[in-house]
Amino acid sequence: MKKLLLIPIILILLIISFVFIKSNMDRMIDYEVSSKNVVIPKFKEIVLDFAHKLDDNTSLPFAASAVIDINNDGVEELFLGGGPKQEDVFYEYKDDRFKRLKVQGLKKEDLNDATFGSSVIDVDNNGYADLIVSRTSGVWLYLNQGNSFIGQKLDLPIPADTSPLSVAIVDINRDGYFDMYVAGYIKKEFVEGMNIFNKENYGGTSLMLINNKDNTFTDITKTSGLLYKHNTFLGIFVDINNDGLEDLVVAHDTGQVRTWKNLGNMKFENMKNPNSSQYSYPMGIAVTDYKNDGLVDFFFSNVGSTAPSFMAKGDLRQDQIYNPKWIMFENKGSFSFEDVASKVKLADYEFSWGALFEDFNLDGLDDLVVSENFISFPLHKIELLRLPGRFFLQTPKGEFSETGKQSGIINTGYGISPITADFNNDGYPDLVHVNIAGHSKAFISKGGNSNYLKVSLPNTIESIAAKIEVTLEDGMILRRDVVSGEGLGSDSSHIQIFGLKNKFAKKIVVKYINGKVQTKIGEYKNTLLVF
Repeated sequence: MKKLLLIPIILILLIISFVFIKSNMDRMIDYEVSSKNVVIPKFKEIVLDFAHKLDDNTSLPFAASAVIDINNDGVEELFLGGGPKQEDVFYEYKDDRFKRLKVQGLKKEDLNDATFGSSVIDVDNNGYADLIVSRTSGVWLYLNQGNSFIGQKLDLPIPADTSPLSVAIVDINRDGYFDMYVAGYIKKEFVEGMNIFNKENYGGTSLMLINNKDNTFTDITKTSGLLYKHNTFLGIFVDINNDGLEDLVVAHDTGQVRTWKNLGNMKFENMKNPNSSQYSYPMGIAVTDYKNDGLVDFFFSNVGSTAPSFMAKGDLRQDQIYNPKWIMFENKGSFSFEDVASKVKLADYEFSWGALFEDFNLDGLDDLVVSENFISFPLHKIELLRLPGRFFLQTPKGEFSETGKQSGIINTGYGISPITADFNNDGYPDLVHVNIAGHSKAFISKGGNSNYLKVSLPNTIESIAAKIEVTLEDGMILRRDVVSGEGLGSDSSHIQIFGLKNKFAKKIVVKYINGKVQTKIGEYKNTLLVF
């Protein structure tokens, strides 16, 4: 009898052991990438006092974040979106800590709204950055008056079954007014599951909207070729093939990455890419030119090794290819891409959300930050079993070495997106891991000895999709594409930080998408250049 009683105890112990082993294996670093001769930056952790609220029964699990200089004094503030029955908040970094700011005019009209996404742009050209915010009830525009905002809900044809998750801004018709791609996700009350790939007419509807020059909008989704129904996390506008037109890159839930070529005349064509014949969960988009060859590259997050394949495959058929791995598109030119995630040692990691590239150690190579943990995944209910968030430094070989522990960047919260800015104005980029259902964490760089150059373009629609080239004293060229919305529902600082190591920059060229070119020549280091 005693032996029989031992059987369930042994089974329980075996299950617990399996869970811990699986969790530990999931958190392991899957590649041996040497960080020798790579300067590892160190950070100071600050836990923000704002605890995001999530009502998982009524709201989608997303939260907005943005970096904005509210009063145009050169010091950037942090915006965080609140959940249902919770206001949004602003922070300033002062006296080595983040303090809440009282800002008038940003109260939610409906406190039941959750704030999912945010973008920053000077809409009315008054010199102050404005906020575009997507919420449960729709998209809101907040015009900045200097120390307060005037808000209005935009009249948009969002379908009744769709929540606007994020907004990508662009001036697609070159009239000087911001247009929008609104990423649509099915409303919480209509969600039927998290692994539905094949059900027809299931999901949210995204919109391509043209500004009528008065912040009312005309829906061109159908005529532009972008009308289809699919849950969509976000889109990014950037000139992929250097033809002077903003192309659109889109990340879909239970689907594929789509790379839309701008054909001109406000029409787009869906171009084949390495993920087109696969089925994945691409959730976040990070943008870089990691080879500094003038061709913009992309990283896409995915469910990785965390979710068991038999569950994550959902309703996929035997003939449909499932790819859970992280994805890295190297741009080969002419809208041709190669998935080099394995080559650069990024493919085999775990469940992830938003991501971004930034040169955190100022060595001239873009590094990568990825947010992790899924609030609906049973193992992630236990903090001990959660993922750490990933912080990668790019090596001179073009590989990515995970140094989160050495750098002091560990985030076991429910990370939705990283966001970056130089909050303490020392030239070194700082980082915030934005968490849902808990406190977000800031990581302030402890600095170093490398030189930097900051480049600030007008914070207007003209600057979106601009290309910046920085030529160093030895002839090396660093390149950066100006994008809005990198990550997931987030908008990092629009001030571009270039790492110069121990060199100076001698030439900076800005190529705007409208054809305008600006050039500065001199000896520049450890300074801010304003165009």
